[in-house]
Amino acid sequence: MSSKFPHLFDGERIGPIELRNRLVMAPMGTNYATASGEVTDRLLDYYAERAAGGTGLVTVGTAAVEYPRGRAIVNQLSIADDGRVPGLSKLARRIKQHGASAFVQLHHAGGGTTVKKTGGPRPVVCSSVENAYNARDPQVLETDAVESIVERFVNAAKRARKAGFDGVELHGSHGYLIQEFMSPRNNQRDDRYGGDFEARMRFPTEIVEGVRDAVGDDLALSFRLSADEFVDDGYGLEDATRMAELLAAAGVDVLSVTVGAYGVPTRVLEPMSFEEAWRSQYAAAIGEAVDVPTITVGVIRQPETAEAVLADGDADFVAVGRGHIADPHFARKAREGRVEEINRCIGCNIGCIGEGIFTDRELGCTVNPTVGREREFATLEPAPERQRVLVVGAGPAGIQAAIRSADRGHDVTLYDAAEDVGGQLHLAAAPPGKGKNGWYLDYLEHQLDRRQVDVRLGERVDRATVEAVDPDAVVVATGASPRGISVPGADGSHVVQSWDVVDGSVSVADESVVVVGGGDVGCDTARFLADRGCEVTVVEQTDRIAPDKERISRIDVLQTLESNDDVALVTGETVLSIEAEIVTTVRSDGSEATYEADRVVLAVGHEPNDGLADELEEYPAPIYVVGDARESRDVYRATLDGTEAGISVGDPYRTFSPRP
Repeated sequence: MSSKFPHLFDGERIGPIELRNRLVMAPMGTNYATASGEVTDRLLDYYAERAAGGTGLVTVGTAAVEYPRGRAIVNQLSIADDGRVPGLSKLARRIKQHGASAFVQLHHAGGGTTVKKTGGPRPVVCSSVENAYNARDPQVLETDAVESIVERFVNAAKRARKAGFDGVELHGSHGYLIQEFMSPRNNQRDDRYGGDFEARMRFPTEIVEGVRDAVGDDLALSFRLSADEFVDDGYGLEDATRMAELLAAAGVDVLSVTVGAYGVPTRVLEPMSFEEAWRSQYAAAIGEAVDVPTITVGVIRQPETAEAVLADGDADFVAVGRGHIADPHFARKAREGRVEEINRCIGCNIGCIGEGIFTDRELGCTVNPTVGREREFATLEPAPERQRVLVVGAGPAGIQAAIRSADRGHDVTLYDAAEDVGGQLHLAAAPPGKGKNGWYLDYLEHQLDRRQVDVRLGERVDRATVEAVDPDAVVVATGASPRGISVPGADGSHVVQSWDVVDGSVSVADESVVVVGGGDVGCDTARFLADRGCEVTVVEQTDRIAPDKERISRIDVLQTLESNDDVALVTGETVLSIEAEIVTTVRSDGSEATYEADRVVLAVGHEPNDGLADELEEYPAPIYVVGDARESRDVYRATLDGTEAGISVGDPYRTFSPRP
């Protein structure tokens, strides 16, 4: 047991299973299975690494009980027929050989999918109810079809037991099929599976009872329950408490308490602004009503937070989802007192969601470029020849390049003109709700400190510097500079760049401000200024605010800005001119508008600082250009760039192109 986290590392039971600690890896989709839902080596390695990282229970995410009709993502794992058992057996063994217990989550998407994701079959739904996140033209289930799906869940549980899993979890949340039946909004049926509360609960309770009868008491049974739908005409905590009582009576061993449905995605996959462990209050309320243990989940990023939840009695177990993507060894590092080494999830939702499973891509991670590549990085050998590597620029791309080059045995020198490392991460962490970006910077700094990288700050690098160092390879990670605009008055003294405002170089408070540019940076700048008493007008020339922002984070920032009386959002207008106190714009129809402005803040994008790369055009060594110096990109892409460059230096078999 850890002396610092005594509750977290105290063993506890779920039904027949004794867990080595109270930390659970929450179930999540990955898109690492095949297109037909088979287990792959990549999936095996991904889960095995997290089991090896010390968590007590690994819950394999979203195994579809009907395939492909019941899948929600294109390469979802399947448990829909007996032919899946051999692959699932390998998966259970790989998890359990590292001392973790293994559950598999049984899932049916219902209307939470599309024809594109199912590959052709029409999605099935409880009722024909309009829902922005539901399938188009779905098929309403007949009574006998509902009964058939109950059997699918039961048979899937039998396969899980045969495959060697310690337990199964029924996915009864987030708007998928089971929750559709539980919801008074989505269940408008007039057969025995619809109507009053008890009828709406018949489908999930029949599944629970059927699974329990089929597998007996030797397989643990979990149910993932949304404690509040957060939708109009949906159910709330009072009904969820009654649901929990019925489910416990029907035979579940543990309730995994979450909230929401994908109609309110900010409550399901919270963006960066949400407080840690905000959902634990729901687990506490459910726990008071039932005699089975509860698991809480949601924005638990640090072991201190997990320990506090358990110590306060809010839940019996703590589930960490995206935190296990970011750092598979979250548990081991916490238990060994190496908390500063934990690579904390920052909640950006870019690599895992926006650039991941929501766009039919494989799971990725902004702060952990090794996710899904566990075997590759575990077997990464020293480079064929030790080389002198010069990295110019200590933002995320440059630091990753330095770290990875050092890990391959190279002699690395890292330069930056600034007095500290981090680059734009300092800016990214400054606006309200964005402080977790600083966690990534903390982690990168710690990783640099653990390696023998010669860090030289406050020094600019030109070709003469490079020639003096005489490196075998150069990584140019010089970042970008903010763009200006070419309109009359843009050179006025009251016109400033957003970067200068956010980093404190220019002080702006209690003024009327026009922010030119309504992208990601413009929106964050608007929030920053509104917090300082400014009346802010955001002017965006396209018809969408924050079109470049990850979609769940975009919903969050729009809700925040639109609910702020001191912020106005203007779209479809282009700045024509800037005067001392007036900004004039033109609309698409040719009409003009004016806005009062004590200050004008530009947030119109940035352009690569590629001067050094140009200077080194004929330099007789490989020149790797990464991050924003390569082209405008987000921190996710910058991290990947730096990683690929770092492991490619001196290796003829690596494919990262030295130049764009």
